[in-house]
Amino acid sequence: MTSDKNTNTLTELSSRLSAAVEQIGGHVVAIHARRRIPSSGVIWRDGVIVSASHTVRRDGDVRVKLSSGDDVVAQVAGRDAATDLVVLRAAEVKSAPAPRADASAAQVGSLVLAVGRPGRNVTASFGIVSADIEGWRGDSGARLDRVLRLDLTVYDGFSGGALVAASGGVIGIDNSAFARGGAAALPASVVDPVVDELLARGHIRRPFIGVGVHPVALGSALVERNNLTHDVGLVVVSIAEGEAADAAGILVGDLLIAVDGRALARPSDLLDALSSVPEGGSLRASVLRGGMPQEITIEPRDRDREGAAA
Repeated sequence: MTSDKNTNTLTELSSRLSAAVEQIGGHVVAIHARRRIPSSGVIWRDGVIVSASHTVRRDGDVRVKLSSGDDVVAQVAGRDAATDLVVLRAAEVKSAPAPRADASAAQVGSLVLAVGRPGRNVTASFGIVSADIEGWRGDSGARLDRVLRLDLTVYDGFSGGALVAASGGVIGIDNSAFARGGAAALPASVVDPVVDELLARGHIRRPFIGVGVHPVALGSALVERNNLTHDVGLVVVSIAEGEAADAAGILVGDLLIAVDGRALARPSDLLDALSSVPEGGSLRASVLRGGMPQEITIEPRDRDREGAAA
């Protein structure tokens, strides 16, 4: 009796998973924008496809194959290096956007499916959400609210595909770049604001001053002489010529102590301070140069680029 009950339970789960793949598969497309194997994309909004930027290696017309087998042409509306997302506009796509799952479906331990389309046919992989990482910071230096780590097999076309709840509905966009070739995904709560800004501006505003910094301990005499509340600062090790810090007069060897009154102990502190600067705004840097305090106003510029420098 128990064996029959277990068999029925597994059969029911199998049917639900198959139905979820069928439901979402019609909203997952193949994108021909790199050599060899196409990548996947998800119809996120009306006439809008979202994919992983590293898999879409051109900015002109992009050929997209729909689940129906039809080919359409899409244009890149914008891309963001920090989230590795690219947004394509495709007016010929008449399919409705992929249905969404409730956010609770993305909890650690939740059963999920990775659905891709690396060509004519759909692929699917089954596993769980193994970690929900908050405040994730990658090689670009930008901070992401959440990244989901997944325990499942990565097939061709994984990146740019849909992360799907076992009960159906899209949770987010799959991307192996956030797990160094393993399985990860950005939840919809991270994807949506990026899509909004890429559609509106074509890029994500990321204030940049053009410095490379490294944490350094401040001697007790320096701390006492300048009445500092902390004993760590950031030493400037490089400056990008012509960028905001250079224009403001920051020099290699300067010690950045605080920005707008916020103490700087790690490079991420500077990146966080930059992210809060409004468009057209400036920041006030507290600097020690030759042991003497200075206040320097820096006007960040917008830049979307790879690299961890601020």
